[in-house]
Order: sequence, then C-alpha cells, then structure tokens
Amino acid sequence: MSVRPALAKLNHSDVRQRRRAVRHLFELNDPEALNGFEKLLDDPDPWFREKALEAIEKWAASKDLVLIEKLSQSRDNTRRLLAARIAIRAGGAGQIILDKLSSDDEPNIRLAAWKARINSDESSIAEAIVVEDRAVRRAVAQRVSSLERVDSNIILQLLSDESETVRASAIGIIEGDSSTQNEQIENRLNELIAESSGEVKARIASILLASSPNRIDSWIRDSDTAFVNRFSRSLRDTDWTSIEGLPDTLKSNASEMLLIRLLRGERSESGTILRDDLLSDDSRSEEMRSQLIEDLIGRPISETTLSIVNNLAKSDLELISSSANNLLAEQ
Repeated sequence: MSVRPALAKLNHSDVRQRRRAVRHLFELNDPEALNGFEKLLDDPDPWFREKALEAIEKWAASKDLVLIEKLSQSRDNTRRLLAARIAIRAGGAGQIILDKLSSDDEPNIRLAAWKARINSDESSIAEAIVVEDRAVRRAVAQRVSSLERVDSNIILQLLSDESETVRASAIGIIEGDSSTQNEQIENRLNELIAESSGEVKARIASILLASSPNRIDSWIRDSDTAFVNRFSRSLRDTDWTSIEGLPDTLKSNASEMLLIRLLRGERSESGTILRDDLLSDDSRSEEMRSQLIEDLIGRPISETTLSIVNNLAKSDLELISSSANNLLAEQ
C-alpha cells in the first residue's frame, strides 16, 4: 500500500483499519503523510492524537511553519513542548517561536526552548546564563562544555552561579581545557575552594596545583574520604613523586588517609623512601603502618623495605606484627 491509499484509510469508519493505516504510514516513512496526520490532532481518540504528535515530530520541516506556530500557541502543554523541540527546523521564523516559548509558564517547555536556542545560536548563551531558571543555566553550562572555544567571562559567570551543579559544570570545563584559565578565574577558584568540600574541593585543588603548588599544604591535611579519593587520583596523574619537595611535604603534613592512597602500588624510588620512613616512624598510627604493609602483599618490595618489615614482625603492636608476618609469609 502506497501513501495515498493509506492516507485515505485514516478516514475509514472501522477504527481497526485506521490504526493499520497509521502503522503502515510510519513504516513507509514518507513526509508527505504529514498532512493526513495533522487532521488527527483533533481526533476524539487519544491514541490517534498521540500518533499525530509523533508524526509531526518525525516529519515536520520548514514548510510546516504554520503547523508549528499552531502547536506553540496551544493550551496543551504537550503540544507546546513539541513546538519547542521542532521550531528550529523553521529557521528564523522558528527562532521567533522559541523566543516566546522560552518565557512559557511551564518549566519543561521553557527549558526545551532555551536548549534549542543555545544549541542553534551561541549568541543566546549570554542571555540564557542570567535567567532565573536554574535548569536553564545548567543547560548553558552543558552547552558551553561542548564548544571548541569558550569565552572566559562565561566561565567566570558559571563559577559564580548560586547553583552548585552549575559551578561544578564550570569546573569540569576548566578541567577539560586549561587554556580557559586566567587570573580572574584563578581568583574565583581560590574563593571557591575555601567554601568547598569533598570531591568538588579536590577538583579545584587539582586545577590550582599547577599554578599554586605552595598552597598544597592546606589541602593535603584534609582527611575527608571523598576529597582524598579524588585528590590522590589527581596527584597520581601528575606523577607526584617527581615534584620537587612534595614527598617531604606529604610526609610532614598529609593526612594518613592520603598517604595510604598515594603509596598504594607506588614503586618509584621517592615513593619507596617515603613508605619506608613512615613504616619506621613509631609516632605514626598503628592502623596506617599496618595498612601500608598490607598494601605490599603480592607486590615486589625492596631489600630495605623487607628489612623494616622483618623488624616490624616482632612488634608488640598486634596489628603491625600481624600484617608484617602476613607479608613475610608471601615472600
């Protein structure tokens, strides 16, 4: 059955014939069928009305501007939402429709309209970034993250947003492209890190590490699990053992949790020396020293480390001696 006979059956008195015609028209996937579906928008049967909307979303094009305008002016939220999703197909006239829908009373329609605007016209970003709707500003952050070149002023605005999600998205943009940084952004990041915690704080610290390595003292003392997990990964990625003076700084000031995470599986000379120093330091907690030993099980260890472990196997501290003996049993 071609398009014409199938379209004719949309008016059949038998509802089963009409439904079969609808399914067949979708299978044919011919945009010429759209005119027939437009009439179904007013069908008393909700199934046919739903299929009409599906057909419009599937086939509507620039020539269907009148139809898109009709949908955008409907009292039905579903129809206005559809208009917001497809208006861009109508070119400049579609932009006018989107401008109106971006101030719709329904949040999801506003968001769809703004998304369409910022995805099709980068100049809309500056307007969208200051709207009251937080979801729209989050959409801006997502859009900006996909751009090849990003205006640093936009990033600064995102970093200053009241929404933590928006600020986190801005941090992600900087993580992906360090060239977006400038003095203003760095100053804002320094403000943010003072009021942040956990993973967000770790992400900011990782960005600032390159430009403000002297500030690491204040970060490595943090024993928050989320912070330590993220920041330890960042330090590993930057090859922390090769940063001049950092192993000594970590030894003096880092939280025990961070030291454990950094040294787990670390086989560099600097890392080995730091581990040996910590294992030999009786002022360190029994739990940390025990964990450092446990993390060596199944891994090659140096003669110096093995000698230290042999001594610790005789320790009066049960956790340490037990871990040391477990390791020696594996050698």
